[in-house]
Amino acid sequence: MRGCAQATHIRGHTSSQPHTQNKHKLNILEKYILLVLMILAAACGQPPAAPKENTVSGQTDTIVVTQQDSINRPVDSITRQDDDQPVTDKMTSPEKASPEKDFSPVHPAATVISPAGGNRYNFKAVRDLDPSIRLDIRYATANNFTKVKIYDCAECLLRPEAAAALVTVHQALQAKGYGGLKMFDCYRPRPYQQRLWDKVPNPNYVTPPAKGSMHSRGAAVDLTIVDKNGKELDMGTPYDFFGVEAHFDYRKLPPAVLSNRRMFRTMMEAAGFEGIRTEWWHFSYRKGSFPLSDFLWKCE
Repeated sequence: MRGCAQATHIRGHTSSQPHTQNKHKLNILEKYILLVLMILAAACGQPPAAPKENTVSGQTDTIVVTQQDSINRPVDSITRQDDDQPVTDKMTSPEKASPEKDFSPVHPAATVISPAGGNRYNFKAVRDLDPSIRLDIRYATANNFTKVKIYDCAECLLRPEAAAALVTVHQALQAKGYGGLKMFDCYRPRPYQQRLWDKVPNPNYVTPPAKGSMHSRGAAVDLTIVDKNGKELDMGTPYDFFGVEAHFDYRKLPPAVLSNRRMFRTMMEAAGFEGIRTEWWHFSYRKGSFPLSDFLWKCE
């Protein structure tokens, strides 16, 4: 501030009048000048205000691509976050992922189980409940937004309550003449969440492992609906699409797409799942609270 740079030492002045007549006035003037200099010095030395932190409470369920008929181009917008995490509507796509590298398998014997059936970590394979549920677990392949394989092998495990609720949606769709559900992602162990974070360490797109994703609680799913021939219904964008067109509240889409999205969300909510605004494919089971887990399924 200019006042700080210009402030200089103020020298006292003498007068031809007797010293005793001006002493009192001079003391007052010096005190006033000293006070002004102290105020200016304090103003100059004051550090700039720290930026406000944007804190997030509760659980998040990041979030994370399939070709559809309506839109196949990325846009500089947003998406891919988990559950309740705030979303910035004008966000560019994530920066280039970390250089490709081979991941070593991460399933120590202490945490390995068979893919089928229950286990001491209290998970259930959804295809044990209904084998007609289709799996297309993208992170078990390089066909995902990181372009590398994250999971050692494909499986869809959930907490038993969430798995049972999911089956009710699948069977209700079949009763309507559809083929049912196709799963893109289910339970994601924290070691795999760490792999994902290592590739894209951006909290706008991937939930930090220390915070924990709803996927890592076994209570979140990424999925879509297929017709009786196994073809995905048109939901307007591919899975894991980084653009506003993937937002549930985006309305500049064909009526059939909007109708498919509404039906999908209505049926999932009726079973106890809750969607998020920015990803039409992501739902979290809300009729229970579950801890984060490192449990890893066995790869044959």
